[in-house]
Parts: sequence; structure tokens; C-alpha cells
Amino acid sequence: MYGWSERDEVGPDYLRRVAMLSYDILRVREPDGVWDRLSEAMVTLLEATAVRGFEPDRLDAPVVTAGSTRLPAAALELEAALMPLALETGRSLISNHPRLDPKLRSLADELAAEGTIIHALLLRADQETHGIVAAHWVGTERPGFERRAGFYIYGENAALAMAIAREREELRRDPLTGLPNQHALKAQLARHAYTHPLGVLVLDFNGMKAANTAFGGDYARGGDVLILAVADALRDFAGPDELPARMHTRGDEFCLLLPGSGEAATAQRCERLQQLLTELEVPETHRHVYRGASVGGASRLPGEPVADTLTRASEMMDAHKTATRSR
Repeated sequence: MYGWSERDEVGPDYLRRVAMLSYDILRVREPDGVWDRLSEAMVTLLEATAVRGFEPDRLDAPVVTAGSTRLPAAALELEAALMPLALETGRSLISNHPRLDPKLRSLADELAAEGTIIHALLLRADQETHGIVAAHWVGTERPGFERRAGFYIYGENAALAMAIAREREELRRDPLTGLPNQHALKAQLARHAYTHPLGVLVLDFNGMKAANTAFGGDYARGGDVLILAVADALRDFAGPDELPARMHTRGDEFCLLLPGSGEAATAQRCERLQQLLTELEVPETHRHVYRGASVGGASRLPGEPVADTLTRASEMMDAHKTATRSR
């Protein structure tokens, strides 16, 4: 994709391309997008056989892979040993370094004899590690130092892009429940401006005010407990491609976007969620105030603005709440 294959020469074209890619990755808005761009660049610019990216607090499974998916068992073993050591020391490690930990020397030499080099590269920005990437060269030489040094410029910008993307992501999360907040919901509605079919569920649970009153206006012990219980239930209810969100930071309304869900499927999901929340097991201290929830659903009509679909779902929820109160 990037049109560069000369391994040792570092000319103005290469540095210009690194600068362009650095500018490009700094504009990526989502952490997943940063991972994808970075891993692809390492395969194409550094001609790594395989690249595997990991979150610092979860080294058991890569969040992204690129290049070959078939690596020698010994290479994966050394990768697993290099990454926590790199995090512990706060510096990137390479398997053929002369000062490699003596405990790893035997395995590293065995792999080197077979033509395999592994580089555990830390993604650091603002004195924090935001990810770690394991690059493998199997049966092929690693590029020279000058070419790698040029690439490190890009790596530093990738780390900064990761930090910015995560900070932006945090701004779109409800601080109490960890669910996407109203800003994230608004962005997702815009993203689904042309998605059809699309289902929308809106719910409002009953009992938050009573809980706050019962606990003397202590929100943390009162209504927040119910908010967390409903949020956890909605999170578990949501499918892999569905978005649960809290609609207002101080409210008890939630929303669930259902991409690909037509009228019948949305109505079915609405009924299932209603039943789930009616039967929800909240903490024993709050069972006397929790009164289930009202759920409304709507499926987007052809050509209908997504905001109008959300409004219809909210109206359905209000109608259900009114009918429940009148019983």
C-alpha cells in the first residue's frame, strides 16, 4: 500500500512518507483505528513477517494482528516473555540484543539461528505506556538501524494518537456506569444516518427518586445503586454490534441501538428487555423501591431521520409508563 520496499536506504521519499503517515494517524479518532494503521505500517514499512498488538494490562490476547498468522511456537513463547519484561523495565526489547536477559538468551539464540528476530515495541506518550507491539521477522532480515529509526518517529506519533483517542473515548463514557454517554450516542446516531433497518429501544426504570428519598438524599447509596444494576443488565443484554448508552448523566433513561433490526425484531427485543427489567434482581436493600422499567421501541422508517426514530421510541416508552401507572 505504501509503495516502499528498499530495506536499508533512508531517503527523502521514505521520510516524507513517514511524516504523511504520522499526520494521518494523529487524525484517527478511535483506538481500534490506531491499532489497525500502526500494525499495517509495521508490516509494510518495516517488512515485518507478523505484527501483534496488545493492551498493557492484557497480554494474553492481541487486540490486532497483521501479516502472517502462523508463527513458530518458540516465537510466541519468546514474545510472551519479552512483553512483560519490556513493561517492567519501561523500554522496548529486541531478541538479538547483546544485553538481553540471560534467562531468555538460549531461546533467543535458537530462534536467531532459524532466522527469527522479535521486537517488543512500547507505545509510550506522556510518560505512559498505551500499548505494546510485537514485531516478528521470520526467515527474513530486519531493516537497518537508519530505516528503523525513521519508523520510530511514526511509532511515537502512533502512541500519541492512542493516548488522544483514549482520552476522547473517556469523554464519551458515563462516569458512573461506564456506558457510552449522550455524546457517544449522538455520534452513533450520526454514524447510522443511512443505516436501514435500525431499531431503537429507550427505557426508563422506576424507583430512583424513591431510592434517593429512602437513603436520605444520598445518591451513591440510593438511586445510583439502581442505575448501576440496570446498566449492567442492559450491557449484558446488548449484542456485539449493538450500542447501550445512558442518555443523561443525572437521569434514569437508557438507550439501545439495534443496527439491522427491523420492525418485528425490534418489537421482540423490546418485549424481552421489558421482561428482563421487570424481573431484575436488584440488591436486597433496594427491592422495596424498585418497580421495574418502561421500555419503548421503534424501527426506523424508510427515509426517516434517526433522531425521529429515537423520538418515537421515547414516546412509546412514555405511553407504556402512563399505562402502567393507570393500572
